[in-house]
Amino acid sequence: MKRFLRKLFLDNWLLKATSLLLAIVLWLFVHGGAQPERVVAVPLEVRVPRQMEIVSNRPPNVEVTLRGAMVSGSWLNQPLTSCVVDLQNAPEGEHIITLTQSNIKMSQGAGVEILQINPAHLTIILEPTVSKEVPIGTPVEDGPPSGYELYSKYPRPASVIITGARSRIAPISEVETMPLSLAEQREPGRFFVNLNLPDPSIRTSVSAENPVQVQVNVGRTRRLHTVEDIPVTVDGDGYVASPKQIAVQILAPPEFLDRATVANFRATVRSGAFDAAKLPAKAKPLVQILNDTSGAAVIKAIQPPEIQIQKKR
Repeated sequence: MKRFLRKLFLDNWLLKATSLLLAIVLWLFVHGGAQPERVVAVPLEVRVPRQMEIVSNRPPNVEVTLRGAMVSGSWLNQPLTSCVVDLQNAPEGEHIITLTQSNIKMSQGAGVEILQINPAHLTIILEPTVSKEVPIGTPVEDGPPSGYELYSKYPRPASVIITGARSRIAPISEVETMPLSLAEQREPGRFFVNLNLPDPSIRTSVSAENPVQVQVNVGRTRRLHTVEDIPVTVDGDGYVASPKQIAVQILAPPEFLDRATVANFRATVRSGAFDAAKLPAKAKPLVQILNDTSGAAVIKAIQPPEIQIQKKR
């Protein structure tokens, strides 16, 4: 056995060693020379001019087919950053971009070959950036409980400045908040709500950190009531109204109606409401509700709606 092993390894050992070395070199050549390929997702970055917006759809990434030696056994170590499309000097309108190796930004000497970019072409549409001020709407999702009603509501601020691409800003005449729920509301209150923007690309002067304040005035359900014999006064001496008294129909909560009298109203005809050189003349009286701390009472009608103004005799 020893003689056999000695003959196997020592006889013609130089020739056998040379053959083994050639086999190793050939194996390294065949297996080490093959360059691996890999498809990677590369973030797409489009640089646009100031005061311009992209209004066309575009992918967040592009697929790049690469070939080259791996670094530390991992493609993640390749210094690949992004696919950059530079349109900083481009005018408004449609631009068809052909993606090439020059769009792929990576460190020099990365040892990687770019074989293919998918998609090979991009369509980018640019529009000017515009701003305008629009009112804020406050929709109500659920009304107050039975026996109560919403008298009024108003947001602070009352309007908002919206900014974005021209075609997306132009059709907007109002921006609403998220809906309010008043299902449990039986008295005045304040809500803090965010805007409900129709397009996420639109920017506003109101932020989520500083939401819209909505003041709501809620109270018991109002009823119609008529107060008669309210005296009418005319600004300036020398004029008289006919009739001298009017009736006012109001919509108000029960607690106001229980104490509503003539003393709660003031009816006045101002001198600028008629032409003093052309008397007698018709004029509409201005009626004010007094002592309504809630602001819930509303004038629905005045009878008669106009009265005659003439000089005193």
